[in-house]
Amino acid sequence: MAALVEAVVAEHGRLDRVVANAGGHGFATVGETDDAAWRASIDGNLTTAFATARAVLPALAAGGGSIVFVSSLAGLRAGPETAGYTVGKHAVIGLMRSVARDYGHRGVRANAVCPGWVRTPMADEEMALLVREGGAGDVEEAYARVTRDVPLRRPAEPDDVAGTVAFLLGPDAAYVHGATLVVDGGAHIVDLPTLAFG
Repeated sequence: MAALVEAVVAEHGRLDRVVANAGGHGFATVGETDDAAWRASIDGNLTTAFATARAVLPALAAGGGSIVFVSSLAGLRAGPETAGYTVGKHAVIGLMRSVARDYGHRGVRANAVCPGWVRTPMADEEMALLVREGGAGDVEEAYARVTRDVPLRRPAEPDDVAGTVAFLLGPDAAYVHGATLVVDGGAHIVDLPTLAFG
């Protein structure tokens, strides 16, 4: 990563915008997660973000830049049988807050986004699981099921999240710092106990 940062700075003279976006998860409870799966989840979701931040912060501080960490709605709440992913994405928000606190006075802005369901190959694999094991007729029906109680009634498209990230990186967000923006179609506002009432 350090060599990549050096190459960018050498070619462009500076590094001013970075997105720390990596991750993936398996399906297991805490008790079912073995050491290898735990390490894979933490490394894939948190350690990659940490390594990215550590590598880019000197260059961002040199010119006053911005970094956006991609967490997840799972970074704010917990889904079933996703222990490693949930812990990793919660920790990404903590990492962002540490960077925001420690580097704000050096001219670096740090923020995070927490997407809900987004149409990506990773999410498509999860929808395929609902087709195989959950009785959904096809991937589209599976997406409809998981977004049934989302106020916007659809998953995000990648551009929905990318637009939010671009905003956070850009000049219109010059005073947005240490923030976690949820990009989930309103899923986080749903009062689950009242769903039975329509």
